[in-house]
Amino acid sequence: MNITYTVKRSRKRKKTMSLQVCGDAKIIVSAPYFTPADDIRRFVEQKRGWLAKILARQKRETAQLKDKAYETGEHLFYLGQLFPLEVFFEPFEKEGIVFRNNRFYLNCRGDKALRKHYFISWYKQKADEFIRRRVDFFSRILQLPYEKISITSAESRWGSCSENNNISFSYRLIMAPPDVVDYVIVHELTHIREKNHSSRFWKKVEKVIPSFREQRRWLNHNHRNFAL
Repeated sequence: MNITYTVKRSRKRKKTMSLQVCGDAKIIVSAPYFTPADDIRRFVEQKRGWLAKILARQKRETAQLKDKAYETGEHLFYLGQLFPLEVFFEPFEKEGIVFRNNRFYLNCRGDKALRKHYFISWYKQKADEFIRRRVDFFSRILQLPYEKISITSAESRWGSCSENNNISFSYRLIMAPPDVVDYVIVHELTHIREKNHSSRFWKKVEKVIPSFREQRRWLNHNHRNFAL
């Protein structure tokens, strides 16, 4: 792999160098101002294996951002992992999705809109089952009763809590890892007691999900992958 990078020199840096891979696969090396070019090249070469992994992951994620055709060979997220899709059409079998042996099987005619409909319906059903169970779990241990729960098609919000303590979650949340789902659930349940994002609110969230910043960061970095 031929590594092309941009060097960003800083007079404030004393000794260390660091690497950053931007979303467009651009590699930036931050180094002290007078670092020799040969030292920078050696530093980058030492990070070759790490860079290959990061660039490969970005390539996979970029592929996921393309409009889905819902055809055999595509991969879709479920609980934080990508699983392959196999599409076929058996007219005498029930149409729809079956998830088995870590693979999506879709029995459907060649209609993209219909295939998308089946996936949305499947995700909504799984979200309702999984999220409702986790909400009830955290509601009990935190003693934060809610009025009702709903699964929505929201695209820009993972969850919400109304003034009347009705909580809702986007079905897309079921595509995220379980620990991320738990963070969003605890976040919304905490709003039953704290109708704001004050420091007191975040302390309550952190008490239940000590690593909540990591989960929040994961959502910020990966939310685009969940478009259908």
